[in-house]
Amino acid sequence: MNENRQLGERMPSETQIGLADDDIRAAMAEIPGYLDISMGDFRELYQHAFRHALERLSKSATADQMMLPATWTVRPEMLLEDVVQGMANRALKGLPVVDEARRVVGVVTETDLLRHFDVTTFTQFLSHYLRDPGTLGHTLHRTTVEAIMTAPAITVEAGARFARIVECFHLRGANRLPVVDGTGVLVGVLSRKDFIHTFHLEGLL
Repeated sequence: MNENRQLGERMPSETQIGLADDDIRAAMAEIPGYLDISMGDFRELYQHAFRHALERLSKSATADQMMLPATWTVRPEMLLEDVVQGMANRALKGLPVVDEARRVVGVVTETDLLRHFDVTTFTQFLSHYLRDPGTLGHTLHRTTVEAIMTAPAITVEAGARFARIVECFHLRGANRLPVVDGTGVLVGVLSRKDFIHTFHLEGLL
Protein backbone atom coordinates (compact mmCIF):
# COMPACT_ATOMS: atom_id res chain seq x y z
CA MET A 1 0.00 0.00 0.00
CA ASN A 2 1.59 3.28 -1.03
CA GLU A 3 2.02 6.34 1.21
CA ASN A 4 -0.58 8.46 -0.59
CA ARG A 5 -3.22 5.77 -0.18
CA GLN A 6 -2.38 5.36 3.50
CA LEU A 7 -2.70 9.09 4.12
CA GLY A 8 -5.96 9.17 2.22
CA GLU A 9 -7.35 6.43 4.43
CA ARG A 10 -6.48 8.50 7.50
CA MET A 11 -8.21 11.63 6.22
CA PRO A 12 -11.81 12.36 7.21
CA SER A 13 -14.67 11.30 5.01
CA GLU A 14 -17.09 13.76 3.43
CA THR A 15 -19.62 13.03 6.17
CA GLN A 16 -17.10 13.85 8.91
CA ILE A 17 -16.19 17.38 7.81
CA GLY A 18 -18.39 20.38 8.46
CA LEU A 19 -18.48 22.36 5.23
CA ALA A 20 -18.40 26.12 5.75
CA ASP A 21 -20.42 28.60 3.64
CA ASP A 22 -17.14 29.82 2.15
CA ASP A 23 -16.40 26.29 0.93
CA ILE A 24 -19.78 26.13 -0.84
CA ARG A 25 -19.34 29.58 -2.40
CA ALA A 26 -15.82 28.74 -3.60
CA ALA A 27 -17.08 25.49 -5.09
CA MET A 28 -19.94 27.23 -6.89
CA ALA A 29 -17.48 29.73 -8.37
CA GLU A 30 -15.52 26.88 -9.93
CA ILE A 31 -18.46 25.45 -11.86
CA PRO A 32 -19.08 27.42 -15.06
CA GLY A 33 -22.50 28.42 -16.29
CA TYR A 34 -25.94 28.33 -14.69
CA LEU A 35 -26.47 25.69 -12.03
CA ASP A 36 -29.64 23.69 -12.49
CA ILE A 37 -29.27 21.61 -9.33
CA SER A 38 -29.69 18.09 -10.58
CA MET A 39 -28.32 15.16 -8.64
CA GLY A 40 -25.19 15.20 -10.80
CA ASP A 41 -24.70 18.94 -10.35
CA PHE A 42 -25.14 18.66 -6.59
CA ARG A 43 -22.62 15.81 -6.42
CA GLU A 44 -20.11 17.87 -8.38
CA LEU A 45 -20.73 20.91 -6.20
CA TYR A 46 -20.33 18.87 -3.04
CA GLN A 47 -17.05 17.35 -4.25
CA HIS A 48 -15.65 20.82 -4.98
CA ALA A 49 -16.82 22.09 -1.58
CA PHE A 50 -15.30 19.09 0.18
CA ARG A 51 -11.95 19.75 -1.48
CA HIS A 52 -12.07 23.38 -0.36
CA ALA A 53 -12.87 22.24 3.18
CA LEU A 54 -9.81 19.96 3.19
CA GLU A 55 -7.63 22.79 1.89
CA ARG A 56 -8.98 25.08 4.62
CA LEU A 57 -8.20 22.52 7.30
CA SER A 58 -4.72 21.91 5.91
CA LYS A 59 -3.92 25.61 6.38
CA SER A 60 -5.46 25.89 9.82
CA ALA A 61 -4.11 25.72 13.38
CA THR A 62 -0.74 24.17 14.06
CA ALA A 63 0.02 21.66 16.81
CA ASP A 64 1.69 24.25 19.04
CA GLN A 65 -1.44 26.43 18.86
CA MET A 66 -3.63 23.59 20.18
CA MET A 67 -1.28 21.91 22.66
CA LEU A 68 -1.21 22.29 26.42
CA PRO A 69 1.92 22.53 28.56
CA ALA A 70 3.42 19.24 29.70
CA THR A 71 2.48 19.46 33.37
CA TRP A 72 4.83 16.64 34.34
CA THR A 73 7.46 14.54 32.62
CA VAL A 74 9.57 11.62 33.79
CA ARG A 75 13.08 10.37 33.12
CA PRO A 76 13.92 6.83 31.94
CA GLU A 77 15.70 5.99 35.19
CA MET A 78 12.78 6.88 37.46
CA LEU A 79 11.20 4.04 39.44
CA LEU A 80 7.64 2.98 38.66
CA GLU A 81 6.74 3.49 42.30
CA ASP A 82 7.28 7.26 41.93
CA VAL A 83 5.72 7.40 38.48
CA VAL A 84 2.53 5.59 39.49
CA GLN A 85 2.10 7.87 42.50
CA GLY A 86 2.70 10.97 40.39
CA MET A 87 0.26 9.90 37.67
CA ALA A 88 -2.40 9.15 40.29
CA ASN A 89 -1.92 12.50 42.05
CA ARG A 90 -2.18 14.40 38.76
CA ALA A 91 -4.92 12.24 37.20
CA LEU A 92 -2.70 11.49 34.19
CA LYS A 93 -3.20 8.49 31.92
CA GLY A 94 0.10 8.96 30.13
CA LEU A 95 3.08 11.27 29.88
CA PRO A 96 6.28 11.87 27.94
CA VAL A 97 9.62 10.39 28.96
CA VAL A 98 12.49 12.82 28.36
CA ASP A 99 16.27 12.75 28.64
CA GLU A 100 18.45 15.32 30.40
CA ALA A 101 18.05 17.73 27.46
CA ARG A 102 14.22 17.31 27.47
CA ARG A 103 14.28 15.38 24.21
CA VAL A 104 11.42 12.90 24.04
CA VAL A 105 12.71 9.32 24.22
CA GLY A 106 9.42 7.52 24.90
CA VAL A 107 6.01 7.67 26.54
CA VAL A 108 4.63 5.78 29.52
CA THR A 109 0.90 5.14 29.83
CA GLU A 110 -1.56 3.16 31.90
CA THR A 111 -1.56 0.60 29.08
CA ASP A 112 2.21 0.17 29.45
CA LEU A 113 1.76 -0.44 33.18
CA LEU A 114 -0.96 -3.03 32.64
CA ARG A 115 1.07 -4.79 29.96
CA HIS A 116 4.07 -4.93 32.29
CA PHE A 117 1.97 -6.86 34.82
CA ASP A 118 0.59 -9.10 32.07
CA VAL A 119 -3.00 -7.92 32.46
CA THR A 120 -5.31 -6.04 30.11
CA THR A 121 -7.82 -4.42 32.46
CA PHE A 122 -7.66 -2.48 35.71
CA THR A 123 -9.87 -5.12 37.35
CA GLN A 124 -7.32 -7.81 36.53
CA PHE A 125 -4.61 -5.57 37.96
CA LEU A 126 -6.53 -5.20 41.25
CA SER A 127 -7.08 -8.94 41.39
CA HIS A 128 -3.36 -9.49 40.88
CA TYR A 129 -2.57 -6.98 43.65
CA LEU A 130 -5.01 -8.57 46.12
CA ARG A 131 -3.47 -11.99 45.54
CA ASP A 132 0.11 -10.84 46.00
CA PRO A 133 0.50 -7.20 47.18
CA GLY A 134 4.07 -7.76 48.37
CA THR A 135 5.37 -8.86 44.98
CA LEU A 136 3.59 -6.02 43.21
CA GLY A 137 5.06 -3.41 45.54
CA HIS A 138 8.52 -4.90 45.17
CA THR A 139 8.22 -4.79 41.38
CA LEU A 140 7.19 -1.13 41.42
CA HIS A 141 10.11 -0.32 43.70
CA ARG A 142 12.79 -1.91 41.51
CA THR A 143 11.50 -1.38 37.94
CA THR A 144 12.41 1.74 35.97
CA VAL A 145 10.38 3.67 33.42
CA GLU A 146 12.80 2.63 30.69
CA ALA A 147 11.87 -1.01 31.22
CA ILE A 148 8.20 -0.52 30.33
CA MET A 149 7.91 2.68 28.27
CA THR A 150 6.84 2.70 24.65
CA ALA A 151 9.78 3.76 22.51
CA PRO A 152 10.43 5.37 20.21
CA ALA A 153 7.62 7.78 20.95
CA ILE A 154 5.26 9.01 18.26
CA THR A 155 5.73 12.77 18.37
CA VAL A 156 4.36 15.62 16.28
CA GLU A 157 6.23 18.70 15.17
CA ALA A 158 5.20 22.05 16.66
CA GLY A 159 4.34 23.43 13.21
CA ALA A 160 2.40 20.36 12.04
CA ARG A 161 -1.07 20.96 10.62
CA PHE A 162 -4.25 18.94 10.18
CA ALA A 163 -3.20 16.06 7.88
CA ARG A 164 0.10 15.42 9.67
CA ILE A 165 -1.57 15.46 13.10
CA VAL A 166 -4.24 12.98 11.96
CA GLU A 167 -1.49 10.70 10.61
CA CYS A 168 0.40 10.79 13.93
CA PHE A 169 -2.70 10.03 16.00
CA HIS A 170 -3.37 6.97 13.85
CA LEU A 171 0.15 5.55 13.94
CA ARG A 172 -0.37 3.87 17.32
CA GLY A 173 -3.91 4.88 18.18
CA ALA A 174 -2.46 7.45 20.58
CA ASN A 175 -4.72 9.61 22.74
CA ARG A 176 -2.05 12.25 23.29
CA LEU A 177 1.01 13.30 21.32
CA PRO A 178 4.17 14.95 22.65
CA VAL A 179 4.77 18.11 20.63
CA VAL A 180 8.43 18.74 19.86
CA ASP A 181 10.56 21.43 18.27
CA GLY A 182 12.98 20.82 15.41
CA THR A 183 15.55 19.20 17.70
CA GLY A 184 13.11 16.81 19.37
CA VAL A 185 12.81 18.85 22.57
CA LEU A 186 9.41 18.66 24.26
CA VAL A 187 7.33 21.85 24.05
CA GLY A 188 3.89 20.55 25.02
CA VAL A 189 1.28 17.80 24.69
CA LEU A 190 -1.62 17.63 22.23
CA SER A 191 -4.54 15.45 23.24
CA ARG A 192 -6.87 13.75 20.78
CA LYS A 193 -9.82 15.33 22.59
CA ASP A 194 -8.49 18.88 22.21
CA PHE A 195 -7.64 18.30 18.55
CA ILE A 196 -11.12 16.99 17.75
CA HIS A 197 -12.74 19.82 19.70
CA THR A 198 -10.74 22.45 17.79
CA PHE A 199 -12.06 21.21 14.43
CA HIS A 200 -15.51 20.07 15.64
CA LEU A 201 -14.74 16.60 14.28
CA GLU A 202 -16.31 14.31 16.86
CA GLY A 203 -16.27 10.77 15.48
CA LEU A 204 -13.27 11.38 13.22
CA LEU A 205 -10.54 9.70 15.26
